[in-house]
Amino acid sequence: MMNALLISHNGLGDNLFMIGATNYLLEFYDYVFLLCKHKYYSNVIEFFPQELNKRILVIPFNENHETEQLLFIANHNRSTKDILICGCHNSYIQSKITNTKYLKQTAEYKQNKNIQKYEIVKNMNLDGYDFIENFYRDIGLNLNHFVDYFKLPETEESIKLYNSIKQYKIIFTQIQSSTGHILNINNIIEKYKDNDEYIIICNDKNIYEKGKKKWKLSEKFVLNKIINYYTTILNSYKILIIDSCFTGIVLPLHLGNKLKTKDVKIIKREYC
Repeated sequence: MMNALLISHNGLGDNLFMIGATNYLLEFYDYVFLLCKHKYYSNVIEFFPQELNKRILVIPFNENHETEQLLFIANHNRSTKDILICGCHNSYIQSKITNTKYLKQTAEYKQNKNIQKYEIVKNMNLDGYDFIENFYRDIGLNLNHFVDYFKLPETEESIKLYNSIKQYKIIFTQIQSSTGHILNINNIIEKYKDNDEYIIICNDKNIYEKGKKKWKLSEKFVLNKIINYYTTILNSYKILIIDSCFTGIVLPLHLGNKLKTKDVKIIKREYC
């Protein structure tokens, strides 16, 4: 049995960025172990539900001592022969890849750079987002795997939430980043808030007055689990988000032309 341990950056968005890589690794390994911070565990396990795929195992660790925890797991790991390391963790943990089939495949990607179909900066004007490509390059992959192997399950709750507002043209927003930056959407609120055709769904807060019909509908979406926004994102009329965790869903779907809308804007937090 050949298993792999994948260690990447561990923000919630980073966990989403590595979904494509994790799914692709299943073509070469029997089981893939993916690490995540304990505080994000309840979200991340929903990305890989065991009833659909028992071969991806999410392992939580104590985020208060991240470096020490990751070093301990890498050095005392007995479940996997191969360890794949991305990003800053390369400075103190080395990848160990013995899977000859995987090594052969990744060598072909390195030799033929023209095989990559997607460009984040060119297609989305997201300068500084080359770190995703670098994460994938660290383990011998490219943005094709980030986009083409990205998939999330549509949960019963995700479908239920979307069905509750599907009569509207949906404007999906995320306005606050983990660093405290706030995206100003006052122009969106002024233009669409009182228009009966539209509903503004913001995961951070309810923009409608309490007691209004749209307030009741929108309140169900505030601070919900990330997976439960998936069907709504797929079917939104317009998407406007700050570059935080939802970028990990919107970006690969947009690059892969899997969203209903082409009107997608991801605003870098330093521009807010």
